[in-house]
Amino acid sequence: MGVRASAASVLAGARVPADALPRSEKELVAVAKPNSIALRIAMVAAGEADLVATLRWSHEWDVAAAMLVAAEAGAAVGDAFGQPIRYNSTKAEAFGVLVTAPALHAAAVARLADPAREAAAKRRTA
Repeated sequence: MGVRASAASVLAGARVPADALPRSEKELVAVAKPNSIALRIAMVAAGEADLVATLRWSHEWDVAAAMLVAAEAGAAVGDAFGQPIRYNSTKAEAFGVLVTAPALHAAAVARLADPAREAAAKRRTA
């Protein structure tokens, strides 16, 4: 039996690997957070978490394999804007990671839209 992403369908109660969640995210549930983005993505692939999101730049090599495993497990994967991550970019970086149970993806993209734009703009102006 292989790994399979969860069937969670609403953000309320979604499990997120985090040390702590901001008050604005009180309907989400924090679960143990390994100190590796790849392991957090793998938790979504294994159905142990429902959502992983980052709003920072990461190197492709830190997320590529885990993103493939998650996609093969049925998770929705992409960047912080919900778009596919383009690998082999000139800087080998991607902005944000969003890996979710399939039914949560659209809601997560909508929820992250403004914070993602703000965080991406900071990098461009820095």
